[in-house]
Amino acid sequence: MSQDKLTEKAVRQLLYDESSVMLSVGRPGPTFPSCSDILTTATLELVGDPQEEQYTFQYGPCKGDPGFCDEVAKFLTEQYGDTVDSQDIMVTAGATQGLHLVATVMFDKDTPVFMEDPTYFIAVKILREDFGMNIIPIPTGDDGMDLKILEEQLKKHKPVSVDHCKTPFWGMVYTIPTFNNPKGYSMSPDRCRALVSLGRKYDVMLFAEDVYNLLHYSGQPHPPPRLLSFDKRSDEDFQGHVISNCTFSKILAPGLRTGWIEAPPRIMQYLEKSKTAWSGGSFNHYTSKLMATALRKGLLTSHLQQLREEYTERMRIACDVLAKKLPASVKCNNPQGGFFIWLELPAHIDAMELLQLAVDKYKVNFIFGASTSPTDSCKNCARLSISFCNKSQLQDGVTKFCDALTEMMNQAT
Repeated sequence: MSQDKLTEKAVRQLLYDESSVMLSVGRPGPTFPSCSDILTTATLELVGDPQEEQYTFQYGPCKGDPGFCDEVAKFLTEQYGDTVDSQDIMVTAGATQGLHLVATVMFDKDTPVFMEDPTYFIAVKILREDFGMNIIPIPTGDDGMDLKILEEQLKKHKPVSVDHCKTPFWGMVYTIPTFNNPKGYSMSPDRCRALVSLGRKYDVMLFAEDVYNLLHYSGQPHPPPRLLSFDKRSDEDFQGHVISNCTFSKILAPGLRTGWIEAPPRIMQYLEKSKTAWSGGSFNHYTSKLMATALRKGLLTSHLQQLREEYTERMRIACDVLAKKLPASVKCNNPQGGFFIWLELPAHIDAMELLQLAVDKYKVNFIFGASTSPTDSCKNCARLSISFCNKSQLQDGVTKFCDALTEMMNQAT
């Protein structure tokens, strides 16, 4: 079946069939009971404080509750090993809402958005279909965007005048630089510096989805430096070109719908003064105060350490199975963080057809590569997730995936 005949409804049925082993899902699974303990403890403390009651159930400040901004800044300073200022933090209702806020407040319809190819597939749909923005795909290698091609496209699309633009930025570069979705890489420091230089040279915003950064498995105390840290305020030509979009969805619970943006004053002034923020009175105010309480009590720090230990083991299990069972012609990465393993299959293998075989016969699913590409490329690629299944399910599922692939490759010979 061709991809254009496989409707979105059918894709969802394949990817989220609950009878299958879920290697498709990029979210935490149901195996971390500490989430309930964290939220119960935080709730009892927050609602048990009569001095806080007058603030907790009201609209909050546009930028977010100051206590939340302070606690997030302290938490990130410790986790990143790099100073984060609370003035650079703004509450969001999760990473998707953060993207929505930035795209609609700071840009117009038809704005050029330079996106990695492949990338987070729903972000493509949001920006192109919901907002009518002009998606310009940039191919990626094992270390991020091809910056030579990016600069060629920046030159090509830069307008003669920016007087019509809502903000100082005429375009946006959308990137997932750390533990990338779907390819799992982290951009090198040299590439981060070069990307920031291009952002400054062409005055485009660099929008970094930093949702996986804290899930690092190398044993080092801190993750790779986030892209924003390379936009140094001590530089003579600093103006503020990078925004870091983050969420608690990957490190605690998606249902919280709470996250944060970290951005310099040049960007933050537009977001916190937007009419959307003014009307909302702090996005997800109550839950942000819960998270501030949890952070203040150190509850998330211990939970995050448990996550890293668990996901480190899951990533090892999945990569060990792949190393033993994958045909030699399959290229497979070995991520040091995040949720995803990216596989490049032989050119003649259609990953969408493999998905149908895997679901129908082996009861295992995954994301086929073409669905992650703004250009419908990567047809011979697959993304596996280690986040949702427990270790036993994961080992079984990855083994069945390899069996399905071997069967298809044998049929093709």
